[in-house]
Amino acid sequence: MRISIKDLGFAYDGRPILEGIYLEVKEGESLALVGPNGSGKTTLLRNIAGVLKPRSGAVYLDFKELRKFSPRELARRLGVVEQERRVGFDFTVKELVELGRIPHLGRFERQRERDQRAVMKAMQTTKISEFADRPIGQLSGGERQRVFLAIALAQEPEILLLDEPTAHLDINYQLELMEIVRERVRDGLAVVMALHDLNLAAYYADRMALLHQGRIAALGRPEEVLTARNIRRTFGAEVAVGRNPLTGAIYIELAPPARQARQRRGRLHIVCGGGSGVEVMHELASEYNLSAGVLSPLDSDYEVARHLGVELALSAPFAPISAEAHEKNIRMMEAADGVILCAVPFGPGNLRNLEALLGLPAKKAHLLDPEGIAARDYTGGRATHLVQELLARGAVPIESTAELKERLVEREDARI
Repeated sequence: MRISIKDLGFAYDGRPILEGIYLEVKEGESLALVGPNGSGKTTLLRNIAGVLKPRSGAVYLDFKELRKFSPRELARRLGVVEQERRVGFDFTVKELVELGRIPHLGRFERQRERDQRAVMKAMQTTKISEFADRPIGQLSGGERQRVFLAIALAQEPEILLLDEPTAHLDINYQLELMEIVRERVRDGLAVVMALHDLNLAAYYADRMALLHQGRIAALGRPEEVLTARNIRRTFGAEVAVGRNPLTGAIYIELAPPARQARQRRGRLHIVCGGGSGVEVMHELASEYNLSAGVLSPLDSDYEVARHLGVELALSAPFAPISAEAHEKNIRMMEAADGVILCAVPFGPGNLRNLEALLGLPAKKAHLLDPEGIAARDYTGGRATHLVQELLARGAVPIESTAELKERLVEREDARI
């Protein structure tokens, strides 16, 4: 079943909460709603669930407007797991999960074999069968949340709505619950979930909608939505955005805190590639503003630079450096207090990074392991010649990252 939201607006007591919301979620897809507190995530979920009535626009299920469904019809199609749910009586786990079958039963009708199968399947899926006869009040927070998910699954819905389902749960319970949801998506369920944890959302959601002040600020795949710029604009936080090397998922970390220290020591530009800049960037990122380039998104140095919040000049993978990227690289070199040439392997595709250094004052350049250039030269000697020319002009040879840091401090002390 497909969810379509057309120009939805909602207000509490005349105060706009949501404006101009357009969304579509198809079967077998998960969409995460993310955004700061008060951005409208829960309100949007409640409009999709039919608990709240839009001020403008509409929600459609398979092109039928939500308000045209009866409550029983909606309950058969929509399963909802709320952030906090209270149970008035100390029901057993099985008794609670059986409540999920109510939309499928007639008035005064007892459960049939099919209903019992649905209940048992929901309990097995959520791994709560072992405490089926225990009162809900005796369960931990993670166990209770799995019970509420089981109630929703027992409805055999086509759409599942989750409002902060992992809130207040230990990480093991968070992952267990999200894995269950992922399996149901693979089975064809459409899922819309409001999540506070951006990394969890990035790993488990097919697409994300970033809400800000009641509007959708960004919509798309996690890597398209969770950019440093979008997060700065909506959350007001400086972050580093990287990609988990084990899972391939986007992940977010707070940017290195020593921003004032970096501004005090100045700005450095790193010429690197192929992993040659990893150690250098990690050593200098807490004390300096860094830029780097030209790199491609498939380069390991690119991932480290993104993680550390380094400004980049980028070019397409497996292609020569473009004129635009080359010019940006030169501008960043000129704006820097110093340029560091790492122990980069050079071929025809990245030789322009080395050529760009020739236009700078020679003493501005620090060359790591210049004696090893011949072993890294795949340009027929052109790169070796350029390094030798830089050294002849007065570029500073450096043997290690530790020596580089010492030379940079000495240079700063000499300027004071």
